[in-house]
Amino acid sequence: MADEIEEDVEVEDGDEDSGDDEFGSCCTELKEAMSGAEFEPLIVVGEDGVLYMSVGLIDIEGEEPGMVDHPVFFCPFCGTELQTKEDVRQDGDAMN
Repeated sequence: MADEIEEDVEVEDGDEDSGDDEFGSCCTELKEAMSGAEFEPLIVVGEDGVLYMSVGLIDIEGEEPGMVDHPVFFCPFCGTELQTKEDVRQDGDAMN
């Protein structure tokens, strides 16, 4: 099973289009938190290329609880700025 996890991480590291290299490059802690090697990561790059952190759960009637995600602007481990509000607004959505 550990071999499978290592293979997944190697594929992610080699994928230049994913944006993971950009967001995991400021410190080892963020890279490890995003790897998902030991658990499903709570900090992920969304399909829109924005880095998100899961901040809670929401009950959805008739379904399993869903995750509430919020954009991450600064690394929670080292404080490096990772993205700006303008980066997150790239699709024209309002941002508070």
